[in-house]
Amino acid sequence: MLSLIIFIPLIAALALLMVSRENTALIKVFGVGAAGASLALSLWLLFSFDVANAEMQFVQTLHWVPALHINYLVGVDGISLWMVVLTAFLGLIAIMFSFTQKKGLRNFVALMLALEAGTLGVFLALDTILFYVFWELMLVPTYFLIGIWGEGRRVYATMKFVIYTLVGSLLMLVAILSLTMTHYGATHDVTFDLRVLTHTHIDPATQMWMFFFFFLAFAIKVPVFPLHSWLPHAYVACPIPALILLTGAMSKTGAYGFLRFCLPLFPDAVESFAPVIGFLAATGMVYGAWIAIAQKDLKALVAYSSISHLGFIVIGIFAHNGTGIEGSVLQMVNHGIIASALFLIVAFIEMRMGTRNLNELRGLSKAMPVLYGSFMLVMLAALGLPGLNGFVGEFMILMGVWTSSMFSGLSGVLVLMGGLSIVFASIYMLYMFQGSMQETSDNLPDGLTDIDRCEFKLILPACLLIILIGLYPKPFIDRITPSVDSLLHLEKTVNLHAGEDNHH
Repeated sequence: MLSLIIFIPLIAALALLMVSRENTALIKVFGVGAAGASLALSLWLLFSFDVANAEMQFVQTLHWVPALHINYLVGVDGISLWMVVLTAFLGLIAIMFSFTQKKGLRNFVALMLALEAGTLGVFLALDTILFYVFWELMLVPTYFLIGIWGEGRRVYATMKFVIYTLVGSLLMLVAILSLTMTHYGATHDVTFDLRVLTHTHIDPATQMWMFFFFFLAFAIKVPVFPLHSWLPHAYVACPIPALILLTGAMSKTGAYGFLRFCLPLFPDAVESFAPVIGFLAATGMVYGAWIAIAQKDLKALVAYSSISHLGFIVIGIFAHNGTGIEGSVLQMVNHGIIASALFLIVAFIEMRMGTRNLNELRGLSKAMPVLYGSFMLVMLAALGLPGLNGFVGEFMILMGVWTSSMFSGLSGVLVLMGGLSIVFASIYMLYMFQGSMQETSDNLPDGLTDIDRCEFKLILPACLLIILIGLYPKPFIDRITPSVDSLLHLEKTVNLHAGEDNHH
């Protein structure tokens, strides 16, 4: 089941290379068909998921490299469930929006499907080597998507993105291998199965550097301040369909890595580093929001707002309590929905006006009432208006930070910084919205039209989810809770003395 979700897009991507470049109709059928099938299966997964069960579900195992004990091992729990649904949902929207690409449509759609498959694989892999393979698989399509179809300083942006990511993933590979060696030292059993490895007792000194290696790889992907400097370049250069997957799903793989690797494997290191990480994340929240206010390019503005919102997710994870982590997982979904909707809106405006510069945009609301309404809803969700989805996640995260024992003396300061970044968020979101939509303008192009039915279909699901999660987050949180409890519980009991009996 899970393998189908991952491999339908991947096989379609390979099959597309057999299709003639001119046959756009077939390319569209392949793209939408594969992404749609993946989404349909992930929704089936959502409904057949056992809410009360905290263990991994729908687990599939195949012997992949038996000599090295590397298996193809996938499974899903409450933490990865929503990430899979989100990725499949954004994948379909991104593919449908890809059809606006004029050049090289076939290869573009194939790379988009490969990117979706890699991201889904990261969220489902339970074997550390398989996780690493999918992690690297995400990099390749992104490299080509930005490098070939990007705009502006795309070569510089790609190089920076690739170098940052590669450094992180090589460190992660070292840590993955050391982890297996440590487990082997304790049990004389070679395994890359994450479920087994989480029970391994690792001495605090080793935990420190292993945690640091994993943390760097994931922190670059999120990105956590001050490792964020690749993001504005990559986001501004990236074509919008790819950006939907990049910001909506791929940036969440880093936060997911913290939850899946850093917290359960290295509890001592997490305790030592949490205040520092919390402070860096909070700094990123304020910094991203502050820089966003100064942006004239709408795409850059949304990119910096992403740095700010992703900081929220990280701080919630390292608050290390149920409320904070559940809020973070929910906020990953929320940010995925809100940020992709914002990038779509920026694209719609740019396609009609030929510019994204706020100084050249004024008074679009008269000509574009439908876009005006959708934009207003998404903007209010992004600045955390109660009753919309952004508020629920941010509120839970701030509650988690306030009551966190990890941040002890810092909690108050971090909550204040969080509050400050929300105030800034209201400034830049209103600035972006009013600057482009309100006031009157003399230089609107003739024949400026509102978004058409196809474009409205792309943004409507996001608008509905924004309201649904905002008003009734319970079914979303219910599926996350058991897995988060089990994650926190694992650290308190099993991890203390596992693997020690074998020494006697």
